[in-house]
Amino acid sequence: MEKISQAFVLTISTFQKRLQSFLENDFDSKSEAAKDLQKDFEVSRDKSLIRGLSAGLPEDHIDRAIVVFSRLSLLFDAGILLENHDGEWCPQALFHLGHTELLKGSTKNQLHIPAIDLLTVLKTDSQGILQKLQLQKLDPQGRMSCLLVKATPDFSFLLFSVMPDLWLKEHIKQVRTALINGFAD
Repeated sequence: MEKISQAFVLTISTFQKRLQSFLENDFDSKSEAAKDLQKDFEVSRDKSLIRGLSAGLPEDHIDRAIVVFSRLSLLFDAGILLENHDGEWCPQALFHLGHTELLKGSTKNQLHIPAIDLLTVLKTDSQGILQKLQLQKLDPQGRMSCLLVKATPDFSFLLFSVMPDLWLKEHIKQVRTALINGFAD
């Protein structure tokens, strides 16, 4: 039993190191440059950028999920990377207005998501989910829609957007197609 615990701790440590290496940002989150970037951030709907979601992805499914998550930061106002722990989904990282950060252990609340097929998109209001995860700072005005995409059995993305439904439907359709291309084996 002790060997299993050690193996589990080693796996989590390796995963956290991977996340940190992929999500490292050149700017300190407190720096003026980072604040300026966030202030001027605008979600991209560029079709070539969306198609690029699936370009040159790593073979490893963990690395693939992390790379895609970081690329999604240009296409949505905010996002949360969830990892499956025996049916409970734990947030590992987030992005907000183009800035990505790793979530620390004390801020992690688990979330139960419905059983859905891979790469199915579910839409809901953001407030309930953000409150459960104690991340209301991502949508303080309560204007965003929340999209749940289960990328792999182990990873899901919560994606947040203030786009009106008319544009959001087409945007998520294109993003979903790119995700299918990236995660279909």
